Amino acid sequence: MPRTVAANRLFSAVSDYPLHLGITEAGFGESGVIKSSCGLAILLAEGIGDTLRVSLTDPPTDEIRAGRQILLSLGLLSGPQLVSCPTCGRCKQDMPPITRAVAEALQSVRAPLVVAVMGCEVNGPGEAREADIGLAAGGKSAVLFRRGEQLGTWPIAEAVERLIAELRALDAFPET
Repeated sequence: MPRTVAANRLFSAVSDYPLHLGITEAGFGESGVIKSSCGLAILLAEGIGDTLRVSLTDPPTDEIRAGRQILLSLGLLSGPQLVSCPTCGRCKQDMPPITRAVAEALQSVRAPLVVAVMGCEVNGPGEAREADIGLAAGGKSAVLFRRGEQLGTWPIAEAVERLIAELRALDAFPET
């Protein structure tokens, strides 16, 4: 990957031709996504590159998802940003399944929204309140926020459904 980054830097310094980026030796799974992300992010953050392909030894849909996430993370593509907390000692919920359910719902959203999924009563409400739609989980329930306004408290399973309903209310999903 360092050689690919160096080669693209050299080429872009001497040419105005459009440059297609890719880390073709990245591999598969999490390791391949990380290698691709590191190399592509360096170049894109420097303004190098016109098109890109995340090349993984995985299904093409995984490549597309990874590329989209890289562009979203760098602010080069408009779309939903999912903010979620690390699982620390204050977390009272099994956050990975909750976060995955929200992430899955966001796959078809193209609107530039910030969606927060937080797992404690300490940092959760602040992060959730600052998001367009936010969920702050506590003991057995979660508080749902929409653009700073507290909408109510629901059991965890219902709160995820309510969050998705709020996304629909914001017209975040494309028409089918």
